[in-house]
Amino acid sequence: MLQPDDLATLGLHAPLAAPAPRRASNISQALRAIRPHEVGKAPKAGLVVRPVRHRWELEEVYRITHDAYLERGYCTPQPDGRLVHYPALEGTPETTVLVAMEGNTVMGTVSLTIDGACGLNVDHDFPAEVRGVRTEGRALGAVWRLATCATQRGERRVVMALIQAVVRLAFETQELSTFLIVVNPRHQSAYARLLDMQSVAFSPGTEGLDNAPGVLMRCDLERCPERWLGAAPCLQP
Repeated sequence: MLQPDDLATLGLHAPLAAPAPRRASNISQALRAIRPHEVGKAPKAGLVVRPVRHRWELEEVYRITHDAYLERGYCTPQPDGRLVHYPALEGTPETTVLVAMEGNTVMGTVSLTIDGACGLNVDHDFPAEVRGVRTEGRALGAVWRLATCATQRGERRVVMALIQAVVRLAFETQELSTFLIVVNPRHQSAYARLLDMQSVAFSPGTEGLDNAPGVLMRCDLERCPERWLGAAPCLQP
């Protein structure tokens, strides 16, 4: 049997070992698992999605974000275990932070920001494209920071409830006609399939994160499938 040294003598090279497959993120697994016929059904009993009410819940949002991004290599470990990605948008009247709660446990989170004085998170990486959408006369918002806790790896029910809640919130915000989102390229097809979203532009990186390419996608609410509104409300005040 030829050994690597024998191959080198013949001017050949041993085949490179296949790289270890990168483990899919919890969001990736959950998005792939969602089926359209499941959308709009009541979430599992005990799961509630609502805006944050307490400071400790917001702190948990920062910790969940930190751990999820750290797992994917998007950030370095922070001494306090927290990640506040867009601090200028925190605490503004334009930003609503939603949490998926099971009892007193924060299972996941997603945020919606309406275009205003502080702008949108997507302005940082896609300024020209966002300006272009604004010139269409669309009332803009941005969905961002969709993340689930470590115990929910690949669990679609939490991700589906969060998406359903933030879509309903977007619909109920009457000054909003389009929301934008930046997703990992691996998630692009899932968002197109589930929400009829359109891809706008690609960026090799995301401001404030490491190794985080992004695709800017848009959801014009008149195109969004009505099933995401659902008959059973999952968004509580």
